[in-house]
Amino acid sequence: MAKRKTTKKYYFSVEGETEQWYLKWLQDLINETEQSIYRVSFDCSVQKNPLKRAKSLVVTGKTEIWHLICG
Repeated sequence: MAKRKTTKKYYFSVEGETEQWYLKWLQDLINETEQSIYRVSFDCSVQKNPLKRAKSLVVTGKTEIWHLICG
């Protein structure tokens, strides 16, 4: 029986749908890999203003939020 992996959650704001699709693809790739130590969950939202995204989240404790822009 396979050991259950711990899930780590990451928060992102992205400029457009392309970046959002990339993060979902990356999340699936990591979670399907047998060698990964953890499962990942990417909470990503299309938001031009990263400060607005940060204010909209309800989190407890210290949390990092990454803003991705493709140029």
